[in-house]
Amino acid sequence: MQCREFREIADSYLGNELIVETNHEVISHLEHCAECRRELAARRELRCQLREASIKAPGNQMSAEFGQRLSARLHEQAFGRSVTPLSRRGWHPSVTLRRTSWIALAACLTLAATFGLVALRQWILRPSPQQGGQEVANSETPNYPAQLNPGVPVTIVKTELAKDAAGDHRDCAVHFRLAEKPIDLEVAGRKYDPVYVNLTKAVVSGQGEVPLGAEFVEAHSCVFQGRRFAHIILRYHGRLVSFLVTEIGDSNAAKTNAALASKGAQVIECSQFDGYQVSCFQTARHAVFIVSDLPEGENLALARAVAPSVFAHITRSENPA
Repeated sequence: MQCREFREIADSYLGNELIVETNHEVISHLEHCAECRRELAARRELRCQLREASIKAPGNQMSAEFGQRLSARLHEQAFGRSVTPLSRRGWHPSVTLRRTSWIALAACLTLAATFGLVALRQWILRPSPQQGGQEVANSETPNYPAQLNPGVPVTIVKTELAKDAAGDHRDCAVHFRLAEKPIDLEVAGRKYDPVYVNLTKAVVSGQGEVPLGAEFVEAHSCVFQGRRFAHIILRYHGRLVSFLVTEIGDSNAAKTNAALASKGAQVIECSQFDGYQVSCFQTARHAVFIVSDLPEGENLALARAVAPSVFAHITRSENPA
């Protein structure tokens, strides 16, 4: 793919509107073209700004007149139907007034939030010029593009897990502010999850080298938001990279996806969470995340480089002979 071709379809890529093969070509091009990565980042930022402006636009806000009418109607409903005289129950009028006013206020806030969500949804779900007016869901963060391996659905890696992985990278690798102290990875492997045993060797070669010239920093097991991760920290192009593995349980769907992925252990690009790039793939019972603040293409390239050996190691550990 040439840079000119990429620029023509960059917006469609951001909107998840490309077919699988074209999406694969775009990601491969981004791995080797820094200029197009900058172009993509600029377009993504512009889209975020436009979306924010649309949400805050006066035309999408509830008018003061409508709010007054709604408040008056709610007060009518609260006070105007089958109201038992206050003196009969021995209640002080001010007490009842305060209670019903809070009910009316809560109802107003609920309706206002509903109108706001409707306006946001109308902006996000819009006709795609490449699909003949059909509405396409466009979610910037997270942004799940079509899977690289057509047989592996991108939904196998849950959004919340990816957010936790990004949070663990931030709080453990970058800021060192986890509530629970990390423990040695091999110890955690014997105590919690056998997949962790020798996991570092699957990332680092026998000569102590990491693919693409990355540098090994440390390995441990840590807990973020109640979830335990195997955490291997690398340094790549001067940036910290977290390689995270966590157990997600066993299911028929996961086994099917893992069997398909084993043909190439393809990495699925999961876009940004909290400003961090997250690339991920899945085995039968584990999810693997590569998290950093590297450019999108560089993070994905590193993930692809370590994926085959790591996938093989985890699969062997999940299915011991």
